[in-house]
Amino acid sequence: MSDRPNALPALTRRGFGAAAAATLATAAASPALAQVAPLRELKVGVQSHVRGLDMQSQTSNAAAQFLDTFVDTLIEVETRTDEAKYTPMLATSWERLSPTVTEFRLRDGVRMHDGTIMDAHDVAFSLNRVFQPTDARFRGAQGRYFYNFERAEVTGPMTVRLVTRKPEPLLEALLSCRNAGITSKEHVEAVGADRAELQPVGSGPYRVTSFNPNNELVVERFADHWGPQAPLERIRFIRIAEMAPRVTALLNRDIDFAVSLPPDQADLIRGRRDVRLVETTWPMFFIYVLNMSHPRLEDVRVRRALNLAIDRKALADALWGGKALPARGHYFQGFGEQSYLADLDFLKFDPAEARRLLKEANYDGSEMMLNFQPTYYTYGDQAAQAVLDMWKDVGINARLQIIDGFGQDPSKLMTRDWSNPLYYPDLLGAFDTHWSDSSWVTRDKYFLPQKFPEWGRLYEIVRFSPDPEARRDAYRKLVVHAETEVVPWILLYQPHEAFAMRAGIEWAIPKNVRPYQLTFRAGQIRATA
Repeated sequence: MSDRPNALPALTRRGFGAAAAATLATAAASPALAQVAPLRELKVGVQSHVRGLDMQSQTSNAAAQFLDTFVDTLIEVETRTDEAKYTPMLATSWERLSPTVTEFRLRDGVRMHDGTIMDAHDVAFSLNRVFQPTDARFRGAQGRYFYNFERAEVTGPMTVRLVTRKPEPLLEALLSCRNAGITSKEHVEAVGADRAELQPVGSGPYRVTSFNPNNELVVERFADHWGPQAPLERIRFIRIAEMAPRVTALLNRDIDFAVSLPPDQADLIRGRRDVRLVETTWPMFFIYVLNMSHPRLEDVRVRRALNLAIDRKALADALWGGKALPARGHYFQGFGEQSYLADLDFLKFDPAEARRLLKEANYDGSEMMLNFQPTYYTYGDQAAQAVLDMWKDVGINARLQIIDGFGQDPSKLMTRDWSNPLYYPDLLGAFDTHWSDSSWVTRDKYFLPQKFPEWGRLYEIVRFSPDPEARRDAYRKLVVHAETEVVPWILLYQPHEAFAMRAGIEWAIPKNVRPYQLTFRAGQIRATA
């Protein structure tokens, strides 16, 4: 039996590339491409869209594309510096009154998109619904970011105190994330939470004027924004799920800006004078969650075997032209704060050891299900097919099952595709947002951290210690423990993607914020025409 996957040659997608190349040849002959349109309305072609737009219920990669346009937070993070710098936004200052109490002075005269003026009651309302969620839609954000926040208290017309359960070393980082955005209390109470999902009100430089769920979002310049005026009159975020039509739309000038282009598609348009490319290898893992509550996956030897059967370098080479970074453990190559972990490499390709572990675990050939969404993640379908073939190559009886979205019954799934992006610049910026005791994987019992006392001991140090060296040491031990004793996941790679835009647009991928966040505020995008 071969140790190499037999599905990888099919991943070259020669037919797809030929079709796109034909489109390029046709588009190149069009004189319209030589024209530069004024930067008044920006049309953005996105791969994924959203069903709702509430700033605190929408935590997905898709929602991250949109929220920055219309959402402001108490604290801002600088997006153009290598080191994270936190500055006032809706709060003009904040002071730690005790290890667990911080008081914020709010900015005067901030007009919300519904015409009301922001005050302390808006802030307390916005944050308490996610600090103390009684509505299920806010539990995801609470578990991802805010489980250590106890309450927001109004202490004056323009002052708010935030109380945490334990001293919060990540306070500024968490409150700068757009899921800590502030909405209008009056608006939500007037229209109800369901309608507010479709008609969100924030205080950002753009306001939502039209929203067709999972299809198109339109935001327009908000003339009464408290800060610098938005540089664009209007932005349209249009869902174009497939890559080839997204590239075609850009070249035909039906859109101005395209997201999520992998290397083979970026290579097709590289060097063209009418298109700019901005590329990155994301601090983000494409992963499969392993359901530890499922009887076929409760044995750690089986979970380790599923990992050892995968040739991550072959996947990165075939799918991403060698530009993706194969995962070596739950830390990011190229992320400075985790560079001291670079000697750790647990995720070897060892099919012989995978077979040995399966035999030792008395694997009886029971079916293993690999569940995935076909269009949400770039090349998620091709990756799933390749992983399936690698599993079969070591004797695992496996099949693919397509799922629709994330709201699946966890008792019926053995695995689930997911991503672990770096949400904020910290050791735990991708770990705590996904694998804490409050995360959905723990809540839904995919992940059972209570079975591993060492996990909890190390996690407490990394999450709450004020000593940077103690945190670093504990995180290293936690990564080792996760990959050798716990094994709750299959980490594949850090994807490499490009944004493509017409040549008249200048824009750079923002720093210190989560992948896919699109920043179109003053100073962040401009036209050179």
